[in-house]
Amino acid sequence: MFEPETLPTPDRDRLSVLVGFILLTPVLLRFVELPPRTFTLMALGSPLSFTLTGHWVLATVLPALACSGTNAVLRLHPRMQQPHRPPFYLFWPLPGLTALLGAVLLPRLSPWPLWWGGLLLLGAFLTLVVIAEFGAVDPDSFGFPRARLALNAIAYGLAFIGFTLIYAARVRSLVTATATLGVSLVLAFELLNTTEAGQRRSGLYALLVALLVGESAWALNYWTISPWTGGLLLLLLFYLSVGIAQQHLLERLNRRVLAEFAVVALVALALILGFSL
Repeated sequence: MFEPETLPTPDRDRLSVLVGFILLTPVLLRFVELPPRTFTLMALGSPLSFTLTGHWVLATVLPALACSGTNAVLRLHPRMQQPHRPPFYLFWPLPGLTALLGAVLLPRLSPWPLWWGGLLLLGAFLTLVVIAEFGAVDPDSFGFPRARLALNAIAYGLAFIGFTLIYAARVRSLVTATATLGVSLVLAFELLNTTEAGQRRSGLYALLVALLVGESAWALNYWTISPWTGGLLLLLLFYLSVGIAQQHLLERLNRRVLAEFAVVALVALALILGFSL
């Protein structure tokens, strides 16, 4: 176990390069106009079309940069240099999803000062995510509980932002439900993989959580509510399903725990619906 004064810290140069590339890419694409291309395919018996623009390029490049940059930063951690190190892809979900949501939100900030502020906020937030990931590499380290707590809070925050943005799009349920399923799957695996159940079992439960939340998003599309309310309802369902799955994986699920989750669900649901009406 590392003592507090000997805890490893991320390499500042590599972290600066990562954040620099993340901030530079949107600036370059802001001034480069890419010709849009529209693609149409048949889905469930009806046409589904989407237009490929520079925003799609940004949404593809930023997560790739975030994941590869996170690899470069984590590679210098002492545990990642041991023979039985954890695979790097376990640390991709939060940096990658942070960059993806940043790529989705930035084009919506039209005034220049607001756009630059959002870009700087993305860089600062991504820095915090990578630092927390670095602190959570070694479960036996002194700073692991604090880093893991920060990553859990970030995961639920990203879930709310993602669910709200997807629900606000108001497009076909095939698109919104699939996108919600994808976000739920990534974040549920991030949260459930902290148990000692193993990656396969954690991945299976994450898939079950994602299917439940994705199907709920499909049903919510038929309900006329605000994006904030839709995002909060999906977040509540995600939190409950992840929490119950986590307790089951830890072999702590019993009637008392289920009763606690039921109380939390009823109180939260009452607050959400009360403020939305």
